[in-house]
Amino acid sequence: MNKSFGKLRTFGLLIPILWKISGAALVILIGITLAQAFIPIAQLALTSRLVEEAALLFQGNSDQGMRDVQILVGLQLALLLSGALLGGVFKYTQQLFNQRATLYFDELLSTKVNRLPLSYFDNHLNYDRLQRTSFSMQLQGIGIIFTILTMIQNMITVIGYMVILFQFHWLLSLGMLLLVVPMLWSYLFESKAMFKLIIHQTPDERMSSYISNLLKSREGAKEIRVFELASYLIDKWKRIALRNVGRLLALERKTIGITYSVQLFTLTLLSGMLLFALHTGANGGLVIGQYVALAQALFSSQALVQGLAQGYSNIHQGLLHANEMISFVNLPEGNGEEGDQVFPSPIKQGITVEHLTFQYDGAPGPAIDGISFSIGAGETIAIVGDNGAGKSTLAKCLLGLYAPDKGSIAVDGVEYASISSSSIRSRMSAIFQDFVQFPFPVWENIGLGGINEIANRHKLQKSSEEANTASFIQKLPQGWDTVLGVQFDGGHELSYGQWQRIALNRAFYREFELIVLDEPTASLDPMTEAAIFENLMKLTNGRTSVFITHRLGSCRFADRIIVLKDGCLVEEGSHDALMIRNGEYAAMFRKQAGWYTKEWEEQSLGV
Repeated sequence: MNKSFGKLRTFGLLIPILWKISGAALVILIGITLAQAFIPIAQLALTSRLVEEAALLFQGNSDQGMRDVQILVGLQLALLLSGALLGGVFKYTQQLFNQRATLYFDELLSTKVNRLPLSYFDNHLNYDRLQRTSFSMQLQGIGIIFTILTMIQNMITVIGYMVILFQFHWLLSLGMLLLVVPMLWSYLFESKAMFKLIIHQTPDERMSSYISNLLKSREGAKEIRVFELASYLIDKWKRIALRNVGRLLALERKTIGITYSVQLFTLTLLSGMLLFALHTGANGGLVIGQYVALAQALFSSQALVQGLAQGYSNIHQGLLHANEMISFVNLPEGNGEEGDQVFPSPIKQGITVEHLTFQYDGAPGPAIDGISFSIGAGETIAIVGDNGAGKSTLAKCLLGLYAPDKGSIAVDGVEYASISSSSIRSRMSAIFQDFVQFPFPVWENIGLGGINEIANRHKLQKSSEEANTASFIQKLPQGWDTVLGVQFDGGHELSYGQWQRIALNRAFYREFELIVLDEPTASLDPMTEAAIFENLMKLTNGRTSVFITHRLGSCRFADRIIVLKDGCLVEEGSHDALMIRNGEYAAMFRKQAGWYTKEWEEQSLGV
């Protein structure tokens, strides 16, 4: 009972969505469905009359002769033409609805994904759910309405046939009802088993899709060729694909056996009904036209009843997928409950971090644990530490991308939890290690940093001059209009260092109160890095900024340095103070300095 109620509830939630996509198209589709449902019934009645009139005509017993036959043939032709016309309109309207539904669900999915907390993407199970939801939206969410319409059409036609059969004998109507039960059971079994298989195979499907895309991608092409990985990856992909195929075929073998048994029963029952009709006709209970109509009704009903059972099964499976979709759409957004205050602008006092703790789902321990420090207004802070120390996690908490499990972050005394997430995002800027290389024109690549002024060419030019990207932009084939990357026609590839400078320019194009730079110069040569950092100090002068780096020489540009180890804050201070302390930072600095010559150290780092 609860399951049935759940399906009805899901269907009730789905209807407003489908109506929103195109209510007019739904009305047209329903109207055509109802009209098409009565055409077979009318054809059956006309066929019975036509056969009877033709028999009388052949025997020379017809009063009207050829005229009645011609009228009946004309009516049959009119029904066929009407059915063809309605079918054409239905097909066009269905295509219209499909296209609108695809756009609607794609937009709905993309919008929802970008409203979920960033931590959602730290759990592999959520990737499985996301893929299933995408499948549910694109196929099941759209297809369920057409399955329902087909069922309504078939149901009306079957009821009409049952009325006709009942007029001949009530046992024929009962026999048709008996056709439904085993078919319905077999199709329901198959739909439930298939849905379970889809859920079970989602991780393998994702991995198979990833490897397939990797083999065809530009990003993977170099290493695949250098390390001769093609055969290995293809074999790995085939193993996964064949494993999935094996599971599917095993299910098919099981369902084929059930389906064959059900068909044997239904065909035996149908044959019995035909023999019963013949027996009735032989005893004078039927004329030839009635028997032809009866036989046509029985043969047509078998296919229609099978369609009804399969349709119900498809609806059952579709509602399971629709429930996945609706559950995903109703996931809580943002980082939980949030306030409605506005991010202070400009920052006057600074940012305070108190006892901050954050742990990833499934991780054995916290990524950052009980961290406390402050950032003064306009201060530049460097965060350093070994890999896995918690630097990037801390940065994402400062940006408001992660909500801490314990502790708090406050700006000018106002806690992040009291500020709306949109207000926090509007006052932040960042460049990450894995920044996006948009295959768009240069102006758009940079302008995305300030979406409200994306096409302000004057501001773009000024920003590029401040970020020292103007010189190489001018040398590109179409200047600001050059499409970057080679994925699309007319694109021009940049070096990774140039891409990084574009990303930096994008970050500084935005109006911000806090900027976080995660390894902003990781792919640049030492001379360019020094020049970039000098420029960064100019760009961040008087603006609150945090940068993460492994190259400790650049930390001398920072007002203060925060040293993390195993998720804990172990040291804090200026470069000189930390070197005098001779602790964790000093050890890391001296070890890294040993990579360079003494002359380079003296000239560039002043060691």
